[in-house]
Amino acid sequence: MSIKVVYFPFPGRVEPVRLALTLGGIDFEDERIPFEQWGSMKEGVAPKQLPLMHIGDKVIGQSAALMRYAASISKFEGRPLYPTDDALLALQVDEFVDYVSEMFGPLGASFKIEDQAEKEAFRAKSVAEGGDIHKWLSYVDSLLGKSKSGFAVGDHLTIADIAAFCWYQPLKSGFLDGIPVTCLDEFKNIEAHKQKIANIPAVKAYYSEPKMPIYKTYQ
Repeated sequence: MSIKVVYFPFPGRVEPVRLALTLGGIDFEDERIPFEQWGSMKEGVAPKQLPLMHIGDKVIGQSAALMRYAASISKFEGRPLYPTDDALLALQVDEFVDYVSEMFGPLGASFKIEDQAEKEAFRAKSVAEGGDIHKWLSYVDSLLGKSKSGFAVGDHLTIADIAAFCWYQPLKSGFLDGIPVTCLDEFKNIEAHKQKIANIPAVKAYYSEPKMPIYKTYQ
């Protein structure tokens, strides 16, 4: 069955989907829509938003659902990226992913601020101590600090690791005005986790030739 992932040409919320399918050896078409084309295409897309995944003749939206599906059909080194046969472990994976995704609330809100100075101040406050993004970074850092394996959940790579790896790196890319590239420096467990995932040979190979500058933080 053919699979096509449709999103914009940057990581965003769909990057864990792309990486999970890649690590699982699942063939898929990675369609990246330029921003200047999206305006004319938007009206022809039922939910009027991306990402979308074409699976055969079905079209599915919502990044969290797509991520679980991609991880459910993907295995890495013989082990599933989403533990469909272990309800408790799956719950723990979902919990970790949801904690990581808490940053999207304040980050998403910042894109709606039209005044540039106000936008940058809002973002800077969010990642500073006491800010909403900083709060969740601190909590995820503490969870990773309790891991004996170095992985987010259990003793092998799961979509929880992939989500954290993919979603946190853009914060220090310099592409989000107002967020300093040093914003993750204090979170030693997040940084150690990033290095652990980035050094997996298959991950390193995938990001060896960045598709655009923002991807350099994934190396």
